[in-house]
Amino acid sequence: MDREKVALIASDAFTAVSGKHRPVKRVLERMLPHAAEQLHIRLFGVADGHLPAQGWMGGVPFYCLPGGRLYLESLLRHLRKWRPDTVDVYGRPLLACQLKARLPLSRVLLTLPSAQIVSSSCHPKAYTMQVLESVDGLIVGSERTKAELLAQFPSLGTPVWVHLPGASLEEQVLLRWTPDGERERQQRLMERGWMNRKIILLAGSWPPLRDEEHIVSALTEVMDRVPEAMLVFLAADFPGTGAFREWFERSKPHGLAAYAPERIASLQAGSPYFISDRYLLADCLVMLPGDEPASMLTRLEAMAAGLPTLDAHDAPVLEFAVDGLLAEGAGDSLADRIILLLEEEEFRQVIGRASREIVRRHYRWDHAADRWVSLVRARGVQTHTGRRSAKN
Repeated sequence: MDREKVALIASDAFTAVSGKHRPVKRVLERMLPHAAEQLHIRLFGVADGHLPAQGWMGGVPFYCLPGGRLYLESLLRHLRKWRPDTVDVYGRPLLACQLKARLPLSRVLLTLPSAQIVSSSCHPKAYTMQVLESVDGLIVGSERTKAELLAQFPSLGTPVWVHLPGASLEEQVLLRWTPDGERERQQRLMERGWMNRKIILLAGSWPPLRDEEHIVSALTEVMDRVPEAMLVFLAADFPGTGAFREWFERSKPHGLAAYAPERIASLQAGSPYFISDRYLLADCLVMLPGDEPASMLTRLEAMAAGLPTLDAHDAPVLEFAVDGLLAEGAGDSLADRIILLLEEEEFRQVIGRASREIVRRHYRWDHAADRWVSLVRARGVQTHTGRRSAKN
C-alpha cells in the first residue's frame, strides 16, 4: 500500500536568524527521518536567499518558495499538483485557514507552538475562534498549552492533540556520575574558574517584573542557604552579553545581583564546550516560564543527559508526572527542592538515572515520530467537512 502523503508547512524554519524558530528546525531535522519511513513527506518553507529552492532534510525533500503575497499561491500550486492527504501547518493560523478553504479534500492541521499565538492580544477572539474552527485538528506542544488554549476557547469544537518532541540518549557522551564524566566536569569547572561550585542551570525566559517574585524569592533563599550555589543562564535564553547585562541591571533592586559576578553567569552559545557543558556542569536544571517548544526540548535534552529538572511553574508537568519517578513533593518549596538536589549526590544520581530511563522508554526521536505519524494519518480523523456533516 502506498504511503500517505503529508505536506509539512514550516514557513519560518529555514529563515530564522534569531533563535526563535530554531526549536522547530531541530524537531524537524531529528524527527522527519524516522517519520519518512512511514509517510511520504514534503517540507515547504520560505526562500531567504541562502538556501537552494529545493533540497533534502533527512531524506525528506524540501521546497523554499517565494515569500510575501506570492507565498500562498506558490504553495497552492505545489499542493494541488501533489494532492497530499494531510497538510500540517506550523505556527501560521491564518495560512492554515486559507489552505483549508482552498483545499477542502485535504485534512489540514495547525501546529501551535504556544497558546500565546492565538491570544486576544494578537487577534480578536471571535476572529481567532473562526480560524481555529476552520481546520481539522490542532497540535500543541504540551498538556499545559492545551489547557491554556481550551481555557481561552472553552466552546472550541476542533480536536486538540498534544505532541511532544524527542531527545537522543547518545548525544551526551559523558554522564556526570561516571568516572570519565566527573573528570571532564572537574576540568571544565577549573577552566571556567567555577571550582567547588554547585551549579543551578536556568533555562526559559525570565518572567516580567510583575511575575518574578516567586522565582526571585526561591533563588535568593538557595543562594543564602548554600554558599557554593551558582546561577548559570543558558545563552539561548539570554542571547549575547547585552541581554544578560540588561537582566542583571534589572535584578539589582531585588537582591540577586548582590551575589554577582562570581555567583551569576551566562553560558554563551559560542563556547566550544556549550553543548556538553550545559548539562555536564550542572547539578540541576530549573525551567523558567518561556517559549514552550524550546522549553520542552531543553527539558528532554537535560533528562536524556541525566540532569534532574525542576519547574518554576506552580503547575506540574503532567507529561512526566505519570511515571512517578520525577514526582515533586507537594509540600516542598522550589527552594527546598533545589537545595535537596544540590546537597544530596545519591538522590541527584537516582533522579538523573530515572530521567534517562523515562526518555529511553517514551521520548526518543523515533517515539516522537511515531506519535506525529499517528496524528497526521488521514484515516484517523474526519475532515472539517465530515465533522460538520456529522453534527447536523
